[in-house]
Order: sequence, then structure tokens, then C-alpha cells
Amino acid sequence: MSILLVLVLYLQASSQVARPAPVDDLETCPAVPNEANAERDWEDFEFSTDKPGSPMWYADLGCYRRAAEASREYLTRGPLLGVRESAISHLHMARYLAFAGDEAGAALALGGARRSDQRTAAEIALDWNAYVEGLYGFLVKDRGLLDARLETLRTSPNEGDRYNGRNLSWLSRCFERTYMEAQTDAACAVEPGPAR
Repeated sequence: MSILLVLVLYLQASSQVARPAPVDDLETCPAVPNEANAERDWEDFEFSTDKPGSPMWYADLGCYRRAAEASREYLTRGPLLGVRESAISHLHMARYLAFAGDEAGAALALGGARRSDQRTAAEIALDWNAYVEGLYGFLVKDRGLLDARLETLRTSPNEGDRYNGRNLSWLSRCFERTYMEAQTDAACAVEPGPAR
């Protein structure tokens, strides 16, 4: 399994993380360096937490809207990405918008996160689209869609699906709450029982 994919799964499904409250002021959240970001390698741009201008750098400050803006601008101005990279960037952009409280915008961004390609041998086996669709179900408050995709992931033999299923179980448990609350409140993170 690639180290990058392990990192993506960890960031999506790790135990609740203390996240800063959303902020939007220019002092805390400086403008996105669009030209400089457009020149960056995708992995460096997408996963760097220590380089100003990266989405994860902004998110660590609570600048979720800036993080989403950085992602959007990179997807538009940066190098053309493959299906996998584009899907991951769209998913992260959607999560940043959801953390900022813009769940409708997050749902729109998820449209670019679905994948039509076949996985390569180097990738971990997982049902990426089931996770994306379950997250979408939470954002648009479609309980049936969320629960159906959660069941798909919970009963999968693939470890990556179980990680993503754990994240969807938090969203299902706290369905009426905001995305930020469902991802940060310890009451939402109770581990689900074994798959049926």
C-alpha cells in the first residue's frame, strides 16, 4: 500500500482530531499564493502542512475557506491531474468547505470526487465512490444514502473500506449535527460494532 494512500485514509478516518474553529480574517488567513501553488507538485501541494499556501496548512490554522480556495485554484490553474489525484483534491476541498460550515458548497465539490477509473496494483483496494456518496448523503441529509453506503463499507473485506466506514459511522451517529461537530465531538466517535 502506498504511503500516500495510507496518509489519506488516516486523515479521513483517524480518531477525532481537535480542529480549530473556522476563521476568515486576513491576518490569520493570508491570501492564497495562486501562481506559486500552480507550480507545485501535487503531493507537495495537497499534503504539506508546513508550507504556507497549502490547503492543509490553511486548515491547521482554521482557515477552511482559504484551504478550499487553494484547492479550487490549484485544480483550475495547476498541472492537469489524473483521475485519482483530482478525486482526492475534490474530496479534501469538500471537507474544508464542510468544516467551514458550507455543507451545500461541500456537496457540490464532492461531484468531482467520484472516480470512474480502475485502480492500479499499487493502490489499496477500497470502494472510494461508496465513501464519497456516503459523505454526500450526510451533507445533503439523505439518511438512506448514507446508511446504504455505510453498510457497503462495513461489510467489505478491504481494510481501507473499514477505515472509511468508521468515518461514515460517526456521520451517521451524529446525522442531525454539523459536519464539524460530527468529526470533532467524542460522542460521535464511538466505535461501531463488528460488521454483520
